[in-house]
Amino acid sequence: MAKRKRTKKEIIKFVTQYGIHIWAILIIANAALIYAYNFTTHAATKSNAPLHILDVSQISPSPSESPSPLPSTGPLGPTLNLSFTVPGIGSGGGVLKPLHTTRNVTVFLFSQDVNSQDPAVKPLYTVQGTATFDSNPLSPTYTSFVNPAFDLGSAVQNGTYQISFRTDQSLRTLIKQNPTDIGGELISLTTGNDPVQIPLQTVLMGDVIPDQGDNKIDINDYNAFINCYGENNTTSSFCKGHNYGDFNDDGVVDGIDYNILLRSLYALSQQGVATPKLSPTPAPIIIIHKIIPTRIPKPTIASPKITKKITPTEAVKTTKTSGGGGAILGVIFFLFFLILLAAGGFFLYMKNETIRNKINALIHLSPTGTPTDETTEETAPETEETPTEATQEETPADQPAKPEVPSEEPTTPAAPAQGTATTEGADYYIKKKGPDETGKGVWLTLTGDNGAVEGHYAKGDVQDGFAKIKGEMKTANGKTFLEISEITTEE
Repeated sequence: MAKRKRTKKEIIKFVTQYGIHIWAILIIANAALIYAYNFTTHAATKSNAPLHILDVSQISPSPSESPSPLPSTGPLGPTLNLSFTVPGIGSGGGVLKPLHTTRNVTVFLFSQDVNSQDPAVKPLYTVQGTATFDSNPLSPTYTSFVNPAFDLGSAVQNGTYQISFRTDQSLRTLIKQNPTDIGGELISLTTGNDPVQIPLQTVLMGDVIPDQGDNKIDINDYNAFINCYGENNTTSSFCKGHNYGDFNDDGVVDGIDYNILLRSLYALSQQGVATPKLSPTPAPIIIIHKIIPTRIPKPTIASPKITKKITPTEAVKTTKTSGGGGAILGVIFFLFFLILLAAGGFFLYMKNETIRNKINALIHLSPTGTPTDETTEETAPETEETPTEATQEETPADQPAKPEVPSEEPTTPAAPAQGTATTEGADYYIKKKGPDETGKGVWLTLTGDNGAVEGHYAKGDVQDGFAKIKGEMKTANGKTFLEISEITTEE
């Protein structure tokens, strides 16, 4: 029986149904071909060329081989291996490049039988020093401030002490064995021994007045923060050179720093410490996540065996013989693959109605990718909307008013409230999150007097900052957001 010849329509249907399998085969075949070629050329290069291992001592000589104009001297007294993190600075969403990579550190040594947290108790020793920001991603203390050999000095006698420390704008942090302990851990210090390992600590920020700190966050600290909020940090003579309130060290005193201050006050209130009542609240309030630095274990690198030192001539020769043709061939295969992919995609777009409809839907400006009747109804002219109350007094977003002196009544700072957006022009602080599914609009975080709400702007990109926003609430694909119709940037 003769085999029936396929019609053109059947061939198109076959390619449409099984096109994904054909493309998968093409991708695997191209990858295998490139890998085989590179493996062959590199293997030949390695077998024909002598083995060269870099002499590590040329790059980083050991301390014993390093010339030094002065004789090395050891620490004068007991030493500490100190490390700590600052809220708002770190790999968990904070600043990775703070403006000040070296911070002042003051260490306090108390007698082992006193209440070291009583303000009336004076320390036996007060030692000044510094800590440096660890910017090495492979270090276990990455994004922390460290001093692996903090010298306490020859004046400190050998003995057992309670230890606390502070850094710029922070409260004192008492070293405890358990977080719930009332007193500090008893730590034995001896001159000549290895540095005493102090567990990684996290400081509480907010002690900005006076410059050297008084180990409390009171109304003076809060007023200094308010007076330097926003542009005042760089324009006010009171704020210049003092950095009152820039806790995450990014050069700006904003809502992120305000949240860090709130977290410190909340932690103090949980310990039963009296905190100032914060009123009014500066705008905007930006909710941030808890900063947890990501730590990568430091890899163990075996000492290399030096077989031959590379001379400049040999290095050039080795570079020239290492697979230059493989890179060119790889580019040719990649271009060939892109041409096949574009041709196949165009073919499927023209012949498959389902794929064509999905692509056309993605081109639409709707954040969901599919226009609906609900979207049309929600974008009705603004003249039919019901205006909200306009009698509320607005606080200028670019400069908060100087607050009235609040009472010293102990309170627990409340978390910023979540609000709903209105359809009238309201003041918000815009924080860009990223592009929407269509690639033409952008998702935003809008923070106003009532808290934060998610927003979408389909007419192009926007800049972070304060602006008046008009729009209306929408719900699409289980997501509720403010569809923005107009953005007026405040000068």
